Amino acid sequence: MSTPTPVEIELDGKTYAGTWSADGHLLTTRYRDRALTDEVRTTAPAIAARSMLQRLVRLAHEQHEQAGG
Repeated sequence: MSTPTPVEIELDGKTYAGTWSADGHLLTTRYRDRALTDEVRTTAPAIAARSMLQRLVRLAHEQHEQAGG
Protein backbone atom coordinates (compact mmCIF):
# COMPACT_ATOMS: atom_id res chain seq x y z
CA MET A 1 0.00 0.00 0.00
CA SER A 2 1.25 3.49 -0.80
CA THR A 3 2.03 6.19 1.73
CA PRO A 4 -1.11 8.19 2.66
CA THR A 5 -1.53 11.29 0.50
CA PRO A 6 -3.46 14.34 1.76
CA VAL A 7 -6.70 15.25 0.01
CA GLU A 8 -9.02 18.22 0.59
CA ILE A 9 -12.47 19.21 -0.59
CA GLU A 10 -14.69 22.21 -0.03
CA LEU A 11 -18.37 21.73 0.80
CA ASP A 12 -20.75 24.51 1.74
CA GLY A 13 -17.86 26.91 2.25
CA LYS A 14 -15.93 24.61 4.60
CA THR A 15 -12.73 22.71 3.87
CA TYR A 16 -12.48 19.04 4.84
CA ALA A 17 -9.24 17.07 4.83
CA GLY A 18 -8.53 13.38 4.62
CA THR A 19 -5.96 11.04 3.12
CA TRP A 20 -5.90 8.43 0.40
CA SER A 21 -3.62 5.51 -0.42
CA ALA A 22 -3.58 2.97 -3.23
CA ASP A 23 -2.86 -0.73 -3.35
CA GLY A 24 -2.96 -1.75 -6.98
CA HIS A 25 -6.43 -0.83 -8.23
CA LEU A 26 -7.83 -0.48 -4.69
CA LEU A 27 -8.07 3.06 -3.37
CA THR A 28 -8.73 3.74 0.31
CA THR A 29 -9.78 7.19 1.44
CA ARG A 30 -9.88 8.11 5.14
CA TYR A 31 -11.70 10.88 6.96
CA ARG A 32 -11.61 11.06 10.76
CA ASP A 33 -12.44 7.55 11.99
CA ARG A 34 -14.02 6.44 8.71
CA ALA A 35 -12.56 4.74 5.65
CA LEU A 36 -13.92 3.90 2.22
CA THR A 37 -12.26 1.49 -0.21
CA ASP A 38 -13.18 1.18 -3.85
CA GLU A 39 -11.70 -0.25 -7.03
CA VAL A 40 -10.38 2.45 -9.35
CA ARG A 41 -9.23 1.64 -12.86
CA THR A 42 -9.95 4.53 -15.23
CA THR A 43 -10.12 7.56 -12.92
CA ALA A 44 -6.97 9.17 -11.53
CA PRO A 45 -6.63 8.21 -7.85
CA ALA A 46 -6.47 11.84 -6.67
CA ILE A 47 -9.77 12.62 -8.43
CA ALA A 48 -11.47 9.47 -7.16
CA ALA A 49 -10.22 10.22 -3.64
CA ARG A 50 -11.91 13.64 -3.70
CA SER A 51 -15.23 12.02 -4.62
CA MET A 52 -14.81 9.38 -1.94
CA LEU A 53 -13.92 12.04 0.66
CA GLN A 54 -17.10 13.91 -0.26
CA ARG A 55 -19.14 10.75 0.42
CA LEU A 56 -17.37 10.19 3.75
CA VAL A 57 -17.97 13.78 4.89
CA ARG A 58 -21.65 13.58 3.98
CA LEU A 59 -22.01 10.26 5.83
CA ALA A 60 -20.33 11.75 8.91
CA HIS A 61 -22.70 14.73 8.85
CA GLU A 62 -25.77 12.52 8.41
CA GLN A 63 -24.76 10.30 11.34
CA HIS A 64 -24.04 13.37 13.49
CA GLU A 65 -27.50 14.80 12.74
CA GLN A 66 -29.20 11.46 13.45
CA ALA A 67 -27.42 11.31 16.81
CA GLY A 68 -28.98 14.65 17.71
CA GLY A 69 -25.89 16.78 17.11
